[in-house]
Amino acid sequence: MKKQIFSRVLLMIIIFFLTVSSHATTAHSSSEISKTAVHFFNEGQRINGILTEPEFLQAPAPVIILLHGFLGHMDDLLVSDSEESLFEMTARIFAERGISSLRFDFRGSGISEGEWKDTTFNKQVSDAISSISFLQSLENADSNRIGVVGLSQGGLVAACLAARDSRVRSVALWSAVAIPIHTYSALLGEDSVERAANATPFEEIVASISWGGTTVLRKEFFDELFSVNPVAEIVSYKGPLLVVSGLKDNLVFPQPEVSKLFIKYHKGVNRLLEQDSGHIFDLFDRQDKVREIIEATLEWFIITL
Repeated sequence: MKKQIFSRVLLMIIIFFLTVSSHATTAHSSSEISKTAVHFFNEGQRINGILTEPEFLQAPAPVIILLHGFLGHMDDLLVSDSEESLFEMTARIFAERGISSLRFDFRGSGISEGEWKDTTFNKQVSDAISSISFLQSLENADSNRIGVVGLSQGGLVAACLAARDSRVRSVALWSAVAIPIHTYSALLGEDSVERAANATPFEEIVASISWGGTTVLRKEFFDELFSVNPVAEIVSYKGPLLVVSGLKDNLVFPQPEVSKLFIKYHKGVNRLLEQDSGHIFDLFDRQDKVREIIEATLEWFIITL
């Protein structure tokens, strides 16, 4: 009972500060930031990423790990009227306020080693765990203040990561996949899921993508649609949780009901942020909505880390 009262009081304090900060003019620290190409290894394969930090650090800074989505990479999704990708903009805004970030390509994606067809949820979680170990080796990173942002499938990975690795102290889920079999049956077609169910181990499945084109994934990916449950995993994570829902999301739907599942089963301090936007916050058409999400997430980490 005392724990429930404490959680409610803490949540009220967090919401108060988020509300105040959203209406206040905040003095930003120096806009000078540094971007460094970095790499680390998992299961013998090289994972490439970018570490973005405030330029003049006087003490180790908190670090946010940015996890991209399905068929994405660390610098995809160019924001309207800018020369920055979603995570590049996020990293810059975070660094301007004193928070470092690491974005990287999962194995088989972008410029990291590996083949896309071999990807699975659990392999991506393993990559994310390796990224935390890498951060712990950096003298400018505060390993006691590590947060995670996960977009779409990256949100699924972030939920599982937080449950499996106690080094994660705060989490933000952006349009996170909550029910894999539902989302990927719509995204890749029920016929692909059925063919995978009857396939031999490691067989390659060619699937049509709902937004156009095809992709090739092994049977193992489809098997995990049934065995990996990010909502069930979030039960094991007791730290602060921010869940962002685009109410017009046509990839992870219905909203906000799907996002509310994380809130319902999470037992710690949490907040659901609903926005009248799509899966990636209308970033191809305008900047204001995605900036709202970035700023709200930044304030969440400032308070909870």
